[in-house]
Amino acid sequence: MRNVRLFWQIFPSSIAIIVLCMVITGWMTITSGNKFFYDHLKEDMLERSLLIESTVSKMSQGNPEVFQEFIRQNGRRSGSRITVIDGDGVVLADSNEDYKVMENHGKRPEVMVALGGEPGFSIRFSHTLGESMLYGAIPIALGADQHQGILRMAKAVTPIEKETSSYRQKILGIAFAVLVLAILLSLYAARRISRPLEQMKHGAEQLTKGRIDQLVKIDSEHMSMEMAGLANSINQMADQINRRVRVIIQQRNELEAVFSSMADAVVAIDAEKNIIRMNQAAANLFTLPSEVVKGKAVQGVIRNPYILEMIDFTLNNNSQQEQKVTLFNGAEPVMLEIHSVPLRDEADKSMGALLVMNDLTKLNRLENIRQDFVANVSHELKTPITAIKGYVETLLDGAVDDEDNARRFLNIVIRQANRLDAIVDDLLILSRIEDREGREDVELQVTEVGPLLESVLQTCAVGADEKDIVIEVECDDELYAPINQPLLEQAVINLLNNAIAYSPHGTRITLSCQGSRTVEGEKLVHFSVIDNGPGIAKEHLPRLFERFYRCDRARSRDLGGTGLGLAIVKHIAHAHEGTVEVESTPGKGSTFTITLPRVDAPSTPTASEAV
Repeated sequence: MRNVRLFWQIFPSSIAIIVLCMVITGWMTITSGNKFFYDHLKEDMLERSLLIESTVSKMSQGNPEVFQEFIRQNGRRSGSRITVIDGDGVVLADSNEDYKVMENHGKRPEVMVALGGEPGFSIRFSHTLGESMLYGAIPIALGADQHQGILRMAKAVTPIEKETSSYRQKILGIAFAVLVLAILLSLYAARRISRPLEQMKHGAEQLTKGRIDQLVKIDSEHMSMEMAGLANSINQMADQINRRVRVIIQQRNELEAVFSSMADAVVAIDAEKNIIRMNQAAANLFTLPSEVVKGKAVQGVIRNPYILEMIDFTLNNNSQQEQKVTLFNGAEPVMLEIHSVPLRDEADKSMGALLVMNDLTKLNRLENIRQDFVANVSHELKTPITAIKGYVETLLDGAVDDEDNARRFLNIVIRQANRLDAIVDDLLILSRIEDREGREDVELQVTEVGPLLESVLQTCAVGADEKDIVIEVECDDELYAPINQPLLEQAVINLLNNAIAYSPHGTRITLSCQGSRTVEGEKLVHFSVIDNGPGIAKEHLPRLFERFYRCDRARSRDLGGTGLGLAIVKHIAHAHEGTVEVESTPGKGSTFTITLPRVDAPSTPTASEAV
C-alpha cells in the first residue's frame, strides 16, 4: 500500500467529519424548522376549524345560499379556504369556488383520514389556486340528524416555504463560514502536528547521511506534551549521535593518517582475496593508485608468486608468516621483508590477511656502503702503513748504512706518512662537518660570494702553474648568500684541486659563480668548476660523492687523493641547505656545481643610522 503523508491523513479526514456533521446538523435544523412551522400551522387550522364547527353543523341543513355565503365570509376573514364535505365526499360549500361544479372530494387524503374519525392533513399543489396548499380536515356532525361530514380548511404554504428558504439560506451561509473556519483550523492543526514530524524526519535523514554539521534542532516550545517529549528525545539522541560520530570520525582520521603516513607498505585483503585498503607506500611500491585498487582481486594487482603463496597460507591456516622477497621495480631490485598476518574483526574472527612489507633496499644499500667504507678505509690506511713498515724494515736490515738508499727510503716513508696524515685530517674534517650538520650548528652569515673565489684562486694557483693550467674566473656582481666562508671555501678548493689534478697540462679551467631564479621565484647561487679533463663514465656518477669511491683507483693514488674530497664537498653543501651535482662526458671534461640559496644584498645604513 502506498504511504501517504500524515498531513493528508489528518486534514481531509477532519474536513470530511466536519462537513458530515454540518450536513447532518443542517438537515436536522431545516427539517425541525419546517416541522415546527407546519405543526404550528396545523394547530392554528385545527383551532379555527373547531371555532366554526358548531355553526357549520347547524347551518348545513338550512338555506344552501346562506350557508355558502357564511362559508365564503369566514374563509375571507381567516385568510384560508374553507370547504364543507358530506360523508359521501360531495362538496356542500366552498369559500373560494362554486361548490356545485366541484368534483367529489371523498378520495382526498385528508378527507379519507377525517372520515376515519381523526383530523387529517396533507400538503399538495392546488391546480385550482396555482400554489402549494396545506389541507386540514376534521370530522363533524351535520344537521339535526347528525350525519357525518367533513370540515376542511386549506391555507397556502408559500409564505412558509419562503420563510424556510430564507432560513435555509442563512443556515447555508453560516455553514459555509463555519466550513471555511473549520478548514483553516484543520489546516493549522494538521500542519502543527505534521510539521514537527517532518522536522524530525529531516533531522533523522541528516543523521543517516552523516551530515552531523547540519543537524536539525527541533523546537518543542509550542508542541503538545507527547510531541514535545518525542522531539526532546530525538534532540538528545541527535546530540549523542553527533558526539559519537565526531569521536569516530576523529579516530578514523587518526587511523587514516597513521595508515597513510606509515613508511612500511601495508595491504589489507579480505577472505575472498580482494583488496580492502592499500596505503600510499604500498601504492608507490607497486606503482598503482591506492584508491583505484579497492575491491579488486589481489592477483590482478600483486603478481609476485611468493607473496600470493604467503596470502594463501595465512588465509588457509589462519597463522602468520614471514619471508624476504625481491621485487623488480623497473631495472632496480627491491628487497622486501614481508609479514603476512591474519586480519581479525572485533569478535576475533578471521576476516582476511594483512601484508606489512618493510623495504630493506636502503638498509642493504647502506650496509653495502658501510662495508665498502670499512674496506676502503682499511685499504687506504693499510697501503701507506705497509709501505712505511716495509721501508723501515729494509732500513733496519742494513739499508740505513747506504746513505743514498736510506735517504730515498726515508723520503718514501715521509711521503706515505703525509698521505696517512691527509687521510686522517680529511676523516676528522668530514666527521666535524657531519656532527655540526646533524646538530644544525653551522654558523651562516650573509656574505658577498665574489671575494671567496679570489681566495680560492690564490690557494690553488701554485698547483695550476705547475701544470700550466689557466683558471678563468666568471662571477656575477653583488651576489649574496648565507654561507660559512671557511667551509664553503674548502668545498670549492676541493673541486678546483680535483679539476687541476685530472686536467692535462696547458688546458683551461673555468671557475664561475652565477645567480638564478626558479619558476617559483626562489633565488639561487651556483658555484661551478668546469674542466677539460678525461671525464667520468656514466655508471660512476651516482656514487661519485661516496667516501673513498674512486673511478680509477691506481690513478687517484698516483695523484695523491684521499678519496674523501668530494664527500666533504657534499656534506658542506648540505650544511648550507644546498646541493652538489656533476655533469660529465668521457673525453670532454666535467662540470661540478654547488647550488646554494641566495638572498638580496643587505641594506647599507645611512649616516644618521650609523651614528
